[in-house]
Amino acid sequence: MKKYFIQLILLLSVTISCQNKMEEKFEWLPTESAPSLYPMNIYMGNLYFEDGGSVYIPCSGSAHNGWGNDGSTHTQGEDLKPVPVKLEVTWASYTENKFYTGSWDLPKEKMLKLFQEGVVNYDTKKKETYNQIIVGCAPGGVVVVWMYGAGNQFEIGRYQAHETHIAMSDYVPGNPTANQKEHFAALAKLSPDLEEIRKQKGGIEYGLWDDYRKKYTWRTHIEISNHTFENTSLHMFNGEMEDIFDEPLKKNEFKERAVPKYLSFMLKDIKGKRTVFSLDLDEEEIMGLFKQAEANKPIEIVLRMNENLSNKRLIFKQGEKETPIKKVDLENFWDYD
Repeated sequence: MKKYFIQLILLLSVTISCQNKMEEKFEWLPTESAPSLYPMNIYMGNLYFEDGGSVYIPCSGSAHNGWGNDGSTHTQGEDLKPVPVKLEVTWASYTENKFYTGSWDLPKEKMLKLFQEGVVNYDTKKKETYNQIIVGCAPGGVVVVWMYGAGNQFEIGRYQAHETHIAMSDYVPGNPTANQKEHFAALAKLSPDLEEIRKQKGGIEYGLWDDYRKKYTWRTHIEISNHTFENTSLHMFNGEMEDIFDEPLKKNEFKERAVPKYLSFMLKDIKGKRTVFSLDLDEEEIMGLFKQAEANKPIEIVLRMNENLSNKRLIFKQGEKETPIKKVDLENFWDYD
């Protein structure tokens, strides 16, 4: 009897411990994302918790904020929320004249680990939590979920939605006689410049968002006399971001990452003056360099210049082979106070 009682106490302790772990909460908000050329609108979207509660995913009337970028945020529910375990979303893809829908389980343990580990803010050197869960919707029914915090963003999962039908009387109840094709075509028009870009691309770029997810082993590096590498921010085409400094930057290890679309390099000279180079990369050029690189061989993107910051160059380097990155504005730099 005594043995049975001890076993019961142990079982209850384990159960309570697991329950407490499941109930751990963090301060975050949901938001939406869409490719800049392909506007969409979330008709219904929710992130569900293990206890059955949920928060909705807000969305602007025509979201086209850029793949991986955050969008609308609405304060809702309690400040501290559990880790979501399920995503359901239905959206209108204006450029395709289609509705998509899907429901998927989320990798709770992966998300919980990120929330628990948090991320260090470069400016304050203090640890923060991840404060956004971003749901991206793209043509072809592509759905990607990211977590963001303090300049760092990581993909949580990629999901596939399927086409569905929503009656226009439900979608725009204020205008129940609206014609879907005409209504969507009007909302797909962003600006004359973007319309022209879409035409030049020959239509919707199906598969692009999966191409963005391909990863290569690379890192950034500087070659500048009497300067140290203080900070580097990496923004990748797949929506991921990293802000690297202090010990991780001293190690500066090669890592599997998607192709970068933006890089910043913070340099510090021997007097302690810090300078930041903020560099947008040309998609066609940088994608071409990575795709043509030798497989399974690490890559460096090197910022190289003289000590007085003259003769500035950005180099795509793999072993002894160096290729200058030409379509980049190396004069876009400033002093960091």
